[in-house]
Amino acid sequence: MPNVVASPRQWKRKAILIKLESAVGTDSVPTGAANWIEARNVEFTPYEGDTVERNIEMPYFGNGGTLPTGKYASLSFQVAIVGSGATGDAPLVAPLLLACGFVEEVDPDEEFVAYSLTSENIASVTAYINIDGALHKMTGVRGTMTMTLSAQQIPLFQFNLQAVYDAPAAAALPAVSKGGWQVEQPVGSATTSGVTIGEVALAYSELSIDLSNQISRLDLPGPQREMSISNRTPTGSITVLAPALGVFNPFALADAGNTLDLTTTQDSRAGYQVQIGAKVRILQPSYAQIEDQVAYALNLELAPVAGNDELKLTYS
Repeated sequence: MPNVVASPRQWKRKAILIKLESAVGTDSVPTGAANWIEARNVEFTPYEGDTVERNIEMPYFGNGGTLPTGKYASLSFQVAIVGSGATGDAPLVAPLLLACGFVEEVDPDEEFVAYSLTSENIASVTAYINIDGALHKMTGVRGTMTMTLSAQQIPLFQFNLQAVYDAPAAAALPAVSKGGWQVEQPVGSATTSGVTIGEVALAYSELSIDLSNQISRLDLPGPQREMSISNRTPTGSITVLAPALGVFNPFALADAGNTLDLTTTQDSRAGYQVQIGAKVRILQPSYAQIEDQVAYALNLELAPVAGNDELKLTYS
């Protein structure tokens, strides 16, 4: 007896394309030649949403039926933290940062490209996810992001994106161009600067920042169908090697509740470097160990000072 499925589709055969939209929810038609994303550890939920019970009374047991009241899709994946390879050139990850509530600033002397947060006019992207011949389109995509730098590991962004649902269609996998995606450096002493917290230089084993955007799903008569970023409450954590208490006292800093500048730079090569700058408050410091050395595990609250300044990424 022959197999029911003659040629099973392969999960590994997939392509993710992302392109900025000129108008929210309008398909920007990304292509494999220009908009391929070097995604890792992809998770995709093409159809999710809410339902309402119809509550039909019947003369026997059984479901009375439900109706979908909102249909959505979600996509998550990781992208390495690394620059474009040339100072002044935006990284190919830029559309994803913009769809998570950042705005872009290009230095006129082409020495850097920076991404700061905004609270208005947030960009959106179109995503095409082709899984071995099944094309899923996501329009009006917005989302949130986390970033993690762990010693001896690859520095990574994690993007979690959402959009309203669109039915898939059969389509051949696109030919893609991998040009512009640079090979990252792992986090380590030769490739990553130490961290500075409140002007004190420290060694660290792991830094994590979660943008924690609040995504509001709008599906209203009008029509108004949109994924809206309606707030953010960013947090983070860091594990640092503990110097003498007179040099760095996280317990006193947590008591004081002051906002401190945190900076670190990933990558040692010009054009590939990404500086992470954050304004943080230290919360609940506790003891930890790094290779049997005394360390502090610090919870962080990212707090705006002048507004939209609690996190900045500078590519140089």
